[in-house]
Amino acid sequence: MKTIKLINDDGLWQRIVNFSIDKPDAAFPFSRKLAKEENWTLDFTKKAIEEYKKFVYLCCILPNGASPSETVDKVWHMHLIYTQNYWEEFCPDILKRKLHHHPSSGGPKEKLKHEDWFADTLKNYREIFQQEAPEEIWNQRNEKSVRRNNRRRILGIFFMIFILFIANSCSDREGFSNMMCAVAVISGGVFFFGLIGALSEDSGVSSYHKKDRNNEDGSGGGCGGAGGGSGGSCSGGGCGGGCGGCGGCGGGCGG
Repeated sequence: MKTIKLINDDGLWQRIVNFSIDKPDAAFPFSRKLAKEENWTLDFTKKAIEEYKKFVYLCCILPNGASPSETVDKVWHMHLIYTQNYWEEFCPDILKRKLHHHPSSGGPKEKLKHEDWFADTLKNYREIFQQEAPEEIWNQRNEKSVRRNNRRRILGIFFMIFILFIANSCSDREGFSNMMCAVAVISGGVFFFGLIGALSEDSGVSSYHKKDRNNEDGSGGGCGGAGGGSGGSCSGGGCGGGCGGCGGCGGGCGG
């Protein structure tokens, strides 16, 4: 990771940068598990982890904390699953404070609050790291929706090819009768729209179960920090929009 001009707490930043979530003796380390779970390339996963570290740094030095992108939040969720690494090494030894992640209360007001908070996070990111947050990591598009739309486009292309094939075959009376053409087109249409519906339903069910798991393990929407052994304290700020955030400690929350 590049050395970047920073403000506030260079010692904290160096500890975060030098910390590796991957264990050298692990057969299936954190980064590979994250890449597999999210269907990311290893290169993209590496960038996402680097941006997660920047997000954590912002959480620790900004009075109001920071709000992550969807991608950064996924890294955070996975790190929270590694409870020993997160709570017994990362928080006390590296951050020297606790950094919690709580479910959001939701609702329109919380959504607007989160959008403002996220905009402030990007602004602070520019000021502190002296560069724009990389769009491929910090954009707020719903990745599942993008992938689902891509699948639909591909299916649509195949359906159009199928229709053209049937139309061409139907023009040859020796190959198909009118009745067979009609049956083929109707069957193809039913199959296509049925598949689209199944994809949408499956996505909805997966999203529901994921949210349900997040609520059970306390790693849902918003987050707050609590003072660790360093004598500081952090107030928990919630955020809406289904994404996380962290309550800030400011610069005086341990060093």
